[in-house]
Amino acid sequence: MTTGRSPRLLLLNWRDLRNPLAGGAEVHVHEVLRRLVAKGWEAVLCCHAVPGLPARETMDGVEIRREGGINTFNFTVYRNLRRWVREERADLVIDNSNKLAFLAPWLSPVPVVGLINHLFGKVIWQEASAPAAACVALSEWLVPHAYRDCVVMAVSDSAKAEFESLGMTRVVNVGSGVDLTGFRLPEPGERKPYQLLTLGRIKKYKGLEVLLHALKTLSLRFPDVTLVVAGSGDDVPRLQGIARELGVEQRVTFAGKVSVEDKLRLLRESAAFLNSSMKEGYGLTSIEANGCGTPVVASNVPGLCDSVRDGRTGFLFPFGDSEALAERVGQILSNPELAARMSQDALTWAQQNSWDAVAEATEGVLTHLLERAV
Repeated sequence: MTTGRSPRLLLLNWRDLRNPLAGGAEVHVHEVLRRLVAKGWEAVLCCHAVPGLPARETMDGVEIRREGGINTFNFTVYRNLRRWVREERADLVIDNSNKLAFLAPWLSPVPVVGLINHLFGKVIWQEASAPAAACVALSEWLVPHAYRDCVVMAVSDSAKAEFESLGMTRVVNVGSGVDLTGFRLPEPGERKPYQLLTLGRIKKYKGLEVLLHALKTLSLRFPDVTLVVAGSGDDVPRLQGIARELGVEQRVTFAGKVSVEDKLRLLRESAAFLNSSMKEGYGLTSIEANGCGTPVVASNVPGLCDSVRDGRTGFLFPFGDSEALAERVGQILSNPELAARMSQDALTWAQQNSWDAVAEATEGVLTHLLERAV
């Protein structure tokens, strides 16, 4: 590391926070980097270019460099990483591989630390076309080889266990967090007692058809039950068709991408937040729901099993089991005392998921690596 100046990070991520398709991984990266910058680090985030966004800009002290296309960014990284390290005077590369591995440990002239939210595994065959799924599967097959001796930061205990099972020997769980600014419990009468909510990217691997089947079951017991599906994605038309086939289309609102204000309103209004995904790194939306005192009912899968405290902040159910999902949701809708207790436990749990703590843990990992590199 060059002495006499602040340590300089170069972080690789497919997207940045201003990308229209930004999700939980981008929130994690930005929240951590802006805190590190505030503590004296310098950081450059390299991501793919977006029409209408500048090639270079600074957000909250984090320099953003957009280069390469949405489908070609990985190849841009493979070709240009050494040049970026030189031009940005980077002391350390953080490789936040997402979907396709950047393989930075094989390419970078300076030390690399991995940041991997989760691997798709078999899930990718449910989500992508066969050629695209094959590319991702091949990339993930390379991950244990490329990152075997690299320090890898995971965001949950279940992700850490998965990476270690693949042979990665230096995995650290730095956790995940949530910014609760603007979050609050609902005012009296604000909560709609039979409104359910899911929020996020509308993709096949999210398993949202399970929610529609559960909604049909719940409607037999709770005539006023409804579901709001907030977010955008290419699986919306298929889900709308399933809703029509099940006869629940009048109970479902596809709200599209919502503003921060509307997101918070929906979280406060809803009796329960539902997450039916096949796999997550952690489940940021679960913690956001808890930040409004809203219980979460989620698949018992890696990531979500860490973000939901089963029986306390909500319930877990076997992935894909719509009857079990309906039964868990029914417990919340039919038992006000249980719902109130879960609401308080949910808020307490959400407050423990601090980005400050994640940034502190990340800084500890980075500082240790730089000290070893001197």
